Amino acid sequence: MNTRRGARVDAMSQESRAIDPRHYYRETIPAAFNRALEQQAADPAADRHVYDEMCAVRASIRIEIRSDPPQEFFLDIEAGRMAPAEQASHPPFLSVALDLTAFERVAREAGDSITALLGSVAGLGDEMRLTAKRVRDLAAVDAAIRVEVTGDTGFDLTLGLGPQPALDAPDATLRMDVGSYRALRDGTLDPQQAFLEDAIQTEGDMEKVLQLAFAAVAPD
Repeated sequence: MNTRRGARVDAMSQESRAIDPRHYYRETIPAAFNRALEQQAADPAADRHVYDEMCAVRASIRIEIRSDPPQEFFLDIEAGRMAPAEQASHPPFLSVALDLTAFERVAREAGDSITALLGSVAGLGDEMRLTAKRVRDLAAVDAAIRVEVTGDTGFDLTLGLGPQPALDAPDATLRMDVGSYRALRDGTLDPQQAFLEDAIQTEGDMEKVLQLAFAAVAPD
């Protein structure tokens, strides 16, 4: 076998194995989440109220990867710190359902942030901090919202807000191309402008979409 071709095949194989769902949700995501809390505590210029609100979070997140076999992960947040769990300690305020291909693409796009997708949809251009108030606001949306990012590196997934979202029957759909998604994520595209210019297209219950956006951008 040609050694150069073999090296290329090995590199491609390593890339395909680079993100393992179990490691990602049980180790990578909690570690990054807890670092953000520690950085907030250590920053002398940070708002103490925001830190206290982050420490007040007691909540659970559920992730459903529709693979063969299906994979399910739970992340518990107690006193602001995240840890993997076998079962949710609280009714999940956020559920995410996606297939394995979408997981790999979302993980590469979002890096080690569990809230990057929500922040991107809201056009924050920054990390969305989970405070006790924001968790309550997101849970109050009480809806399932499908996100479709089109293009060669696009992905589809469903966000469930509230304890019992109907993930298989979304209340609304948000559709955008991958360029618009990335512009929202880095803050160079304003969400209102994106809606007006049809960079984001919507179907279904627009009120639920607005509730999600307001919950994401409301003051900490």
